[in-house]
Amino acid sequence: MISRVPHLERLASFVNRHRAAVAVFGGVTGAAIGIYSDEARAVIAWTWSHVIAGGTLVVLAVAAVFSLAWWGRGLAERHREQRREVVRRFFDIHADDFEEDLPSDNAVIGRQLWYLERSTNSPDLVVLLHGLGLDADDFRPYMNVARQHTAAITLFGHNTEEARDGRYRPIGIGVHADLISGAINNLQRQYPYKRLTLVGFSVGCDMLFRLAELWRDHPERQPKIRSVLLLDPNINHSTMVISGKVAALNPEQPLAELKRIAQIPEALVEFQNFCEYLHKISGKDLGQVKRYATDLWDYWQPDGQYDMFFQRLERIRAISDTTRVFFSLHFEQRFNDVVALARQRGIRQVFDLRRVDHFEFCQDSFLKHEVGSLVRGR
Repeated sequence: MISRVPHLERLASFVNRHRAAVAVFGGVTGAAIGIYSDEARAVIAWTWSHVIAGGTLVVLAVAAVFSLAWWGRGLAERHREQRREVVRRFFDIHADDFEEDLPSDNAVIGRQLWYLERSTNSPDLVVLLHGLGLDADDFRPYMNVARQHTAAITLFGHNTEEARDGRYRPIGIGVHADLISGAINNLQRQYPYKRLTLVGFSVGCDMLFRLAELWRDHPERQPKIRSVLLLDPNINHSTMVISGKVAALNPEQPLAELKRIAQIPEALVEFQNFCEYLHKISGKDLGQVKRYATDLWDYWQPDGQYDMFFQRLERIRAISDTTRVFFSLHFEQRFNDVVALARQRGIRQVFDLRRVDHFEFCQDSFLKHEVGSLVRGR
């Protein structure tokens, strides 16, 4: 049996008690509606139409605001994307960029030093230096995904467009160091509140060693550096297999030497990487690449000697808050000796071995993780 709802019972009781009053109210209301039915319908219609119109206006207003917000968001995002694009820029080279007189055969004044840059809102600025015969484009995949503000500098005369440009004749490694130092300081002046991290790959590490020496001799030119990452730096002649052969090639007839370099790899993956590397440097000014490789060969000690490497590493550590050195599998046979010698000198938590190929150090996934960990202080 279903129980009756209490409020319905109260309503029925009220109607029974006031039946006469209810009847009179109903009659009056019915008569009024009958007499003023047209007016009543007009009032009801006016009220409804304005309610509908008001609701429509509200809906239209909401839609307009939403559309405007969506358009503004898209515009802002496109603006941010444009700011995050990798852009090719250059520094003009001036006489005042050099503290000392230039050798007569090093014609660089009035030329340009090219670099790639991708701006972000990150408080960290990462500057990348490439390997022998390469250029800033080797870091472009990483720069496209990096959270940090990044800049990759191409060594003087190492652009493909400069390969046949007579204004970019071969220069020595010392002048290269002056130019890179000026570029790094220029970037730091542009972004004075950003923390600076320097990353060198292969002989890009040799350039960092040279820069540390330059800044030791000219401390007023030293930028404020937070961290340095060295990827497969040279130790002595034992790690300069490619550089040694490039230093010996004839720029007028390079094919024979490039073929000999292609025979170095012992694994298929290494062979693929070497072929990509040789394809890239073959389009460069091989006279410039050879000059650079020759200077580098003279810069290092013979196989088995490590003193110069550790002296240069100490200079790097003296100019940065944090220094890390990663070796690839190509350095595996020498890694334990290096670590043992480092510990004898009280150097710890600097070296590590990564189970990757030499050229994998330039891959975006590797750099994104390792550089990110470095700037976060891990």
